[in-house]
Formats: sequence, structure tokens, C-alpha cells
Amino acid sequence: RDKIQLNDRQLSCARIQSQEGQDYFQAMSAAANYAWVNRSCVTYLIRQAFEKVFEQSAEEMDMHLVYDVCHNVAKIETHIVDDDGQEQEQEQEQEQEQ
Repeated sequence: RDKIQLNDRQLSCARIQSQEGQDYFQAMSAAANYAWVNRSCVTYLIRQAFEKVFEQSAEEMDMHLVYDVCHNVAKIETHIVDDDGQEQEQEQEQEQEQ
């Protein structure tokens, strides 16, 4: 509809100001929140299982979360676009990998 050219047929694109873009951003935000809670629950359950099997606390076994990052999400960023320090909000949409 907006005549946006993409290099890969598996990707889609919608302008963030459009209804489709807003719907996508809201749905993606909800999915990211769900994924974060899921990772937290899985981490908790894994620690409990290790504590039971090894009869030590997670702290005693030095079981600390090393890396927790989401993927395949879009976020709004601010970038410097000229030498005068002018900033422009720019959406950076990354589509889910198939």
C-alpha cells in the first residue's frame, strides 16, 4: 500500500504511524512482556530443580543469570542526524526470523 520496497519476500513493513504499525507495535510489546515473564519463570524453576538435586541453594552454587535479552522486537530509538546535534526519532523494526 505504501510502496515500500523490501529486499526479502519474508519480511513485511508498516509505517509506525499507521494503524497497522501501531497494532503491530502493541502486539509485539505484549509478546515481549510475555516472553520476559516466561524466561523469569523458567529460570526460577531451573534453580529450584538444581537446589533439589544438589541439595544446595542456587546462591551456594553460584547460579546467577548471566545473559537475558529479548530478540526479534522493534523499539523506537533517537539518533543524531546532523552535525548540529539535531535528533530525530526513528523506528527500527526488525521482523521475526522464520
